[in-house]
Amino acid sequence: MNTDLSLSWDHSSTVHTDWTLHQIAPYIGRMKAAMARALIEKFTRPGDLVVDPFCGSGVVPLEASASKRRVAAGDWSPYAYILTKAKLIPPPTLNTALTRFETIWKSSRRILDKQDLRTVPKWVRSFFHPETLRSTLAFRDACVYQQEHFLLACLLGILHHQRPGFLSYPSSHLVPYLRNLKFPRAEFPELYIERDVKSRMLAKIVRTYKRFPIRTLAKPRVSLVDARSFPRMQGIHAVITSPPYMNELDYVRDNRLRLWFIERSLPAGLELGTLNKKAAFTALLSGVCSRLAPMIRSKGVFALVLGDATRGGQSINTATIAKQVFSLNDELNGFELIAEYRDKIPDIRRSRRECKGTKAETILVYRNQ
Repeated sequence: MNTDLSLSWDHSSTVHTDWTLHQIAPYIGRMKAAMARALIEKFTRPGDLVVDPFCGSGVVPLEASASKRRVAAGDWSPYAYILTKAKLIPPPTLNTALTRFETIWKSSRRILDKQDLRTVPKWVRSFFHPETLRSTLAFRDACVYQQEHFLLACLLGILHHQRPGFLSYPSSHLVPYLRNLKFPRAEFPELYIERDVKSRMLAKIVRTYKRFPIRTLAKPRVSLVDARSFPRMQGIHAVITSPPYMNELDYVRDNRLRLWFIERSLPAGLELGTLNKKAAFTALLSGVCSRLAPMIRSKGVFALVLGDATRGGQSINTATIAKQVFSLNDELNGFELIAEYRDKIPDIRRSRRECKGTKAETILVYRNQ
């Protein structure tokens, strides 16, 4: 393995310097923008095609696009799909976004009276003042009808929190749990009144354009797809991606309120779907890498960001599994491990007190020889 492929990134928080599109809506387990940017700059050049089949919140695709790379991305989560579309294909300017908002807002007012809250699950209703919920659903419907991904992502970004700028009753920001014990209604009545959706959406849009990247000319490609069926294409220069951490996180449970708003129901089939998580993860990684390998050009790379997992009290190094996949799979024999990096994950990125199994990430870089 080569030893001269040094790579470094800012390990501290970069929230105040990242593109504000990264903060359009929260996403548990989001890759650090500085890490994605370092990998893109190290292993690709402007004009190269960068692919992320597990795009999540769209960190790699956005950083690649902002760095003048061509982008193809996909994910099987509708939440990930909407966030990535919103980041890669937003309105080009703040004024354009505000004009688009006014159009969608007027459309939503025409269907406001059609919102029947009796059809909404009780657990969803418990998060909102009835009139706030009615207005939010109407705006959601208008966005969906007109395929407005950017504004829908902004709406999902202010859906729940304890702060006044959000739409729900006091609740956590990432995983939706009501915080009515910490903020009793009798002591904090101002947190349980109706919240104006329009003013909060306008403020959200303005915040999102605070630090805005210059868009590339090539239109990015974003697919709602199982990575094992990723669209075929040729001439990939780099696959830079972070596969699911062996279901260390439960993406449906942890994003359940935002997922419900996207489709007015909770999706099925977004987990590995077996008690043997290690075997399922191995099969998933093997299937995805085998499908993409023939599309990667000579000297192109796989850069895999792999999080450790904990099962039955034992730590499982997913990087070891990935190395086995590359050594045993005939379609991957032409790829050589050229670099390996290690990065610690602070507790704040693990988001839930009971989910601290993933404490470090390993980045493996394989080159097509």
